[in-house]
Amino acid sequence: MNDAAPDSLAVGFRDVDATAPDKIIRCLDCLQAMAVGRAYKARALDLLGLEPGASALDVACGLGDDVVRMKARGVRAVGVDRSRTLIAAAQSRHAGSGCEFVVADAADLPFADGSFDAVRIDRSLQHITDPGRIVREMARVAGRGSVVLCAEPDWGTFLLGGRHCAVSERIQHDWIRTFQNPWIGRELSGLLADAGVVDIRQDAVWLPTHGFAESDLLFEVDANARHLSAELPEALSWLEAYRRGEAYAGVLMLICWGRKH
Repeated sequence: MNDAAPDSLAVGFRDVDATAPDKIIRCLDCLQAMAVGRAYKARALDLLGLEPGASALDVACGLGDDVVRMKARGVRAVGVDRSRTLIAAAQSRHAGSGCEFVVADAADLPFADGSFDAVRIDRSLQHITDPGRIVREMARVAGRGSVVLCAEPDWGTFLLGGRHCAVSERIQHDWIRTFQNPWIGRELSGLLADAGVVDIRQDAVWLPTHGFAESDLLFEVDANARHLSAELPEALSWLEAYRRGEAYAGVLMLICWGRKH
């Protein structure tokens, strides 16, 4: 099997500051603009149970849009990310919002035990070497009875629309294996339980893309097909057919949450 394209999104998200951040930012903005993206984010936000005057932490907050949504609930809203590029963009975009943005490693959060009434992470554990350590750290800074929530895709559910064939199956296979933790969605309940979270529940939202531009931006269909064409030349004709067709793709987003014991 060929290795993943060296500049793939999945690899870039592991260390944004060492890659091409403009592509990362376009991907994040695209998801924020999609109606289905906003819908699953609203669902995850509601599950935090935020009340005015509470405090909430968004781990690996990226561009900070979800931190602003938490702040709108009348809470102290804090976002942390290890990427200085993304934190600088968040601070610039949301200046005057009252949100707090901090450069910090999710594995060593700069907060005391029990500092927050809700702690969340969204689509970042898929890129992290030791997700269990991150979830334990999230639980550490959550107060007793506070919600700890994780939202992640399970790439075992990823599909490309159109006629199934050896090329489409291979492109799916290769894309899935560019992720550090492609099966993370199905592992969330166990990670939360190991971190001392109880009353664990799960929800799932199908995250589809429609049209080539959207599907390619989020799932890099063009780059993956061209990368594969060195081994399977028919990948180029498949790509053109996919581009002219429905160009549908999707993945299942798992939301898993519970309360700090």
